Amino acid sequence: MYIIIHRGTEQIGGCITEIGTNQSRILIDFGENLPDNYTPSSAMETPKIEGVTVGKANCDAIFFTHYHYDHIGNFMNVNDGIPMYMGEIAKEIHMKISRRIYRKQPEKLAKAENIQTFKIAKKISIKDITVTPLLVDHSAYDAYMFLIEADGKRILHTGDFRMHGPRGSKVILTLEKYVEQVDALITEGTMLSRSGEKVLREYDLQCHAHQIMPKKKYVFILCSSTNIDSIASFYRANPHNRIFVCDQYQKDVLETVTNSGGRITDYYNFKYALSYGTNLLERMKSDGFCMLVRATPSFSKIMDNFPKAESLLIYSMWHGYIGDDAKHRKQEIIDFMSDYEFQELHTSGHATPEAIAEVCKTVSPKQYIIPMHSEARDRMSFLDIPSTLKEKIIYPQDGSLVELL
Repeated sequence: MYIIIHRGTEQIGGCITEIGTNQSRILIDFGENLPDNYTPSSAMETPKIEGVTVGKANCDAIFFTHYHYDHIGNFMNVNDGIPMYMGEIAKEIHMKISRRIYRKQPEKLAKAENIQTFKIAKKISIKDITVTPLLVDHSAYDAYMFLIEADGKRILHTGDFRMHGPRGSKVILTLEKYVEQVDALITEGTMLSRSGEKVLREYDLQCHAHQIMPKKKYVFILCSSTNIDSIASFYRANPHNRIFVCDQYQKDVLETVTNSGGRITDYYNFKYALSYGTNLLERMKSDGFCMLVRATPSFSKIMDNFPKAESLLIYSMWHGYIGDDAKHRKQEIIDFMSDYEFQELHTSGHATPEAIAEVCKTVSPKQYIIPMHSEARDRMSFLDIPSTLKEKIIYPQDGSLVELL
């Protein structure tokens, strides 16, 4: 059994991991690089992997941990004939995103529609490889880790995860029930390079929002349309006498979540969210509201209907997009926010170093701990884990082969 991380050993996003045997070959994620202000256009090109994007199809399956584009963004470039899998609700959300992005590209929509789905903790056999998808806590709804078994060996690939969201307490319980000890752990390490970043629980975010939202009549939330947990926090924090508004695309995404998670917990029930239309303008002006927005001219036009002095914009995205580092700053977001009083209120979708350490100790790898999805993977050595585990941390380069002994 072997591991090849084609991309992601020293960067956040663009993830592609190959796991195989003498008989079979699967990939975990096939992501698109995250753009920044210094990345050359060549870095955004589809990776050339023999049997996957070039040459004759020679890959038995691709499994997606979730629908964020740094994990799934190159799905349309996969050779025909290679099966692709993702969670059932994740696919529904991905299809809503795809219909919006690829509405004039039917071949890409068809590719998205052909993605197959799996069920939580139900084993999937791909020749001599067995894959078990395990639900985790992440800012993307319906996200997964994967346990991969073959040749008498066991690998856990965490994908993106965290423990400070509403399902975070179940991560270790899931590992104890379904995984136990493994031979190799491939773990995300996003937060290893963000040690100074304050990490709120989603519950704390909701409490802070509950305190500040009543101070202004018109509240706009600038956040990712697929950061469902934080949207749920703002929805629940919205004063009861105000409506919660979004555009139709966002409404469709929230209805998908309501039809799934809303049947299990009221946390994911967005039944009172309204889709914006001019028929709502007078009610919005008179009663106030909370509205989900994105940094586009169409939302700026809507926001211009309301006095800025009575408005608050809550910025709920990574600080780096509006921070001092020119590499990551997004001018379109800064310009969008420029005329508004704003407050940052955000929490990460990724595991803290403490959470990564807990996973390491829980699955106690026999051979390897491999960090990826990180710009500071060397900081794994500072984790609070036993020295016997630190000795198993390795740092392969993109494209290098790691064999399980």
